[in-house]
Amino acid sequence: MDSVKKGNNVSPLDYRIFGPYTRDLYNVFSRYAHEDRIKKSSLRKAFHDLNLYPSYSQILEMVHCAVEYGSPCDADHVTFGEFCVLVDELQHHYEQGSQPPVPKSLMKKKTGRSSVRRCRKESVANFQVFLGGSCGDQSSPSMWRHEAAIPFLKKENITFYNPQVNTWRPELIELEDRAKCIAELLFFVIDNKNRSIVSLSEIAYLTGGGRPIFVVFINLCGPVEKVCDEKLSTREMEDIKRARNILVDLVERNSIPVFEDMNSALNCVRLHVNQGIRLQDLTLKHGAEPVKCGHAILGEALLKLRETFNSVVGTNEGQMSKEDFRLSYRCYTNQEFNVSWLHQQRPNKSDFSFEEFCAIITEFKRRRPNVASSILTKLASPLMWLLGSNGRCCVPCYPPPPPPPPPPPSTKLKGSNSRPEVNEEEIYDVYLGGSCGEANWRDDIAVPCLKRAGISYLNPSVTSWSDHLIPMQTSERDKCRLLLYVIADRTRAIGAMVEASYYIGKGCRVILCLEELSPTIAGEQISETAIKDYNRGRSYLSDLCSRETVPVFDSMSASLECVIHTIREITQQTSL
Repeated sequence: MDSVKKGNNVSPLDYRIFGPYTRDLYNVFSRYAHEDRIKKSSLRKAFHDLNLYPSYSQILEMVHCAVEYGSPCDADHVTFGEFCVLVDELQHHYEQGSQPPVPKSLMKKKTGRSSVRRCRKESVANFQVFLGGSCGDQSSPSMWRHEAAIPFLKKENITFYNPQVNTWRPELIELEDRAKCIAELLFFVIDNKNRSIVSLSEIAYLTGGGRPIFVVFINLCGPVEKVCDEKLSTREMEDIKRARNILVDLVERNSIPVFEDMNSALNCVRLHVNQGIRLQDLTLKHGAEPVKCGHAILGEALLKLRETFNSVVGTNEGQMSKEDFRLSYRCYTNQEFNVSWLHQQRPNKSDFSFEEFCAIITEFKRRRPNVASSILTKLASPLMWLLGSNGRCCVPCYPPPPPPPPPPPSTKLKGSNSRPEVNEEEIYDVYLGGSCGEANWRDDIAVPCLKRAGISYLNPSVTSWSDHLIPMQTSERDKCRLLLYVIADRTRAIGAMVEASYYIGKGCRVILCLEELSPTIAGEQISETAIKDYNRGRSYLSDLCSRETVPVFDSMSASLECVIHTIREITQQTSL
């Protein structure tokens, strides 16, 4: 194995460089690598250097998939070979102009404009920015509005509405709703001194409805340890963190940047209001952390490549021969591999590790075409432009091989140009969302009932939760015609409330079962302040359902009756 030259200057003898594409990637990799691997905390910056902008959830998913099938790398790190595969996969989505899938549960596309016009008729005041988010309480109010946001907006001559008052009254709800409707921009800040249950659901709903919204998480990775001088249990801190990560994923999935720095966020507010720069067009230079193709599942490519290697070689630590590349490449892409090309790259080497395998596959897919292929590409490019198939290339791009032959009817290729094969998409009737943990409503009640009715379902419940599941579960929800959310009495279910609010805002087919919180959860006694916070969140969700005419029940049996009736109606309509 040839030695690797440290630093930004890469030795041409590095054993994982097989051409110009992997050389360019290694130049970036070496800037952030420590002991020949990149930490999770640096991975996003490495992608940015290649003009690629993954979401926070995508980074978590990438790192998890990197170690899922026996990577030699430590947890929360990726190797160079894995980095190559992940970069190639995200770049492919950019080149294909990949768009978020339309949820099968979508009934109508909402813009929010009708409610804005209605509210403006009833309101005399006009506000450019609505300052939503954490408020605190009388003993410990949140100060971000008065200390940072309001002085900045006044200086920039930007009008605003501040919903934070010394004494809150129920009649203020309608006034706040009007202000949110007429505001050109919504600015929400979530700090670590409050649970902010209502604000999390509200942000999700407004994001789903397509409203322009800035979201600032002060110390996103830090835990919420104390609220009103009450120390939170480890389990509650985990529940809150999970809900916040779910919200970040939903926001970034809409190509809206999430901020952790107040000054950067306020500067971008100024750019949006004064210069008309869209939230989705904010860049690193503006102080934002942009996200492009935040819906894409990227780690699957790495898992498929590892499965292919293991099935051909037989073990994780094995070596793949040059001749075995034919079979493995055909399994992975349904295309032929040119062994003579690999022999030219490494004439004196006969076996390759998984790390080399990743780099070889990536380089081969991105290799430069021969002269004849280049001429044909140039001749075809005007026609491709007229057909609107131009792709966007953000990293140094080398055209991929010619497209593969049509796949058998039972399979389809993921995109084109050397992508792994995937099965036809499955569609389910019902997504069983909502409370997990001690809530056994799925196995005890819902699943038997749906089976008797002949209704298919998707059960997302897992024995051990991890944040890397967030993008995968969101992708699964898109396959379901109806989303059932059960907010049970013995669970906090903050993440489930966030999800339900988002899909209600988006105009999806949602049915809700909403129970009032029990004073005991998993053996923990819940304080009066906590019960008040969580029930306020449930009340917000109930009111939201009333406004949006979403069916909401307080019993499982009534919820399931509605689910079965609705699915049968959908089936009858589609069969006509």
